Amino acid sequence: MVGNFLRPLAQDPFQIYLIRMTDRVLPLAGVYNFRHFGAYPLNGGGQVRDRLYRSGQFSRATKEDVQALDGLNIKVVADLRRPRERELEPSHWGESDAVTVLSSDHAGHAEPPHLAFLRESDLTLDNIRGFMQKTYERLPFDPGNKAVFKAGFEALAHSEPEDGFVVHCAAGKDRTGIFCAFLLLELGVDADAVREDYLMTNTAVDYDELAPRFAKRIREGMGRDVGDREIRAFLGVEESYLDTAMDAVGDVPGYLRGELGLSDAVIAQLHERLKTS
Repeated sequence: MVGNFLRPLAQDPFQIYLIRMTDRVLPLAGVYNFRHFGAYPLNGGGQVRDRLYRSGQFSRATKEDVQALDGLNIKVVADLRRPRERELEPSHWGESDAVTVLSSDHAGHAEPPHLAFLRESDLTLDNIRGFMQKTYERLPFDPGNKAVFKAGFEALAHSEPEDGFVVHCAAGKDRTGIFCAFLLLELGVDADAVREDYLMTNTAVDYDELAPRFAKRIREGMGRDVGDREIRAFLGVEESYLDTAMDAVGDVPGYLRGELGLSDAVIAQLHERLKTS
């Protein structure tokens, strides 16, 4: 079992990490949770290259947001959302024809599972956490996620240092969080840094502003009341969620090669392209 691979942070050795973490979030008016996930130190020396970004969806990006994104030289976007999500909240990438969007048509127009849960389940804290853990157990093996995971890894293996890469889903925390954790662990980033990158959603997003709006939508749209603590467990991330995904796959290198079917050559090229001295 590897569920406790994300150990509690040591206090002194990672102070520099915590300072750097505060500079990773890029404030955009209409896009939640947009931030760097590159430039982490590697256990064997060197670091992950920069120009790697993770985010929530871009459907509400403002004109100013689009202009800021245009300056990042983004070449590949890995969109982990289902077809129905993409139709309801389409992304806009300005006038650039150079952006390649990776996505999957798996699941067609099926309703996202979290909507059925919010509508039909008892929304206690334990139930919400249980639902999130079951979701994380399933996400690494969802055919649509696997297709975009594999395409994203392959695109990064063929990328150039100056190329910008974005991976996102709806909120940029669950599907996106798993993708980023698997990539960083495969490259050799320390597990504590991976943990901090994953948990940064809880500070990158203003839940004091978002949680009341979400509660109002659930109340008006579904006729249900949800407490603030419960909402934050649903909208945010917790260590146990990522632990569940890690337990489910057992071994990241084995998952990438066995479950995703990435060849040793692609993995080697991924290390070559994404590591800097």
